[in-house]
Amino acid sequence: MELRSKIKLLSQISWCKFIYYNFISSQVERRGRAWLIPYRNAVINLSSGAKIFIENGNFLINANKPSGSCAEAYVTLRKNARLFVHGMTQLNYRATIEVHENAEIDIGSAYINSDAVILAAESIHIGHRCLISRMVYIYDADHHDIVNTDDKVINPPRPVDVGDHVWIGLQSLLLRGSKIGDGAVIAANSLVGGKIKAGTMASGNPARSYSEIIWKG
Repeated sequence: MELRSKIKLLSQISWCKFIYYNFISSQVERRGRAWLIPYRNAVINLSSGAKIFIENGNFLINANKPSGSCAEAYVTLRKNARLFVHGMTQLNYRATIEVHENAEIDIGSAYINSDAVILAAESIHIGHRCLISRMVYIYDADHHDIVNTDDKVINPPRPVDVGDHVWIGLQSLLLRGSKIGDGAVIAANSLVGGKIKAGTMASGNPARSYSEIIWKG
């Protein structure tokens, strides 16, 4: 990267937030060569007892914001929530990560594009080298209880598990209980509410595997 590009990139970082979250805040724990890099307009809300763990790569928040834009990206952790980032992960402008009270999100390494929303009421796991496209929604709960005549909740949260090297296409929706195997591709506008076999292309509502794929490179 040429010097001018490096200077431009560095100028986009919110240095006050960078210093606070990397050197002052007890709610961010870094291991190895890892930094939390908040670009301008990054919104980070950490409630009491909440904590972010970062290792083996940087966590970029509000990246790729267009010049002159006031767009924001959001990382919100409720009371005692946990966010684990194990490798280089980029959260683009207008994207959201939200972890509810006592819940956790675990990310291996991922590129999370604009307008994507990852919202955990209990547990969401995303593997390494994952690509999450624009306007993808990943929820492990309906976030509104439905009860039967015995006053029993019939739609409790169920963990979401996304394997390694998964590509989730534009405007797809992953619901509670989704489990996507390693190397799978979810086509645009798909709805996942169950298991997707590793190494397959899946699409539809509900999404179903229809073809095996081979990654190159």
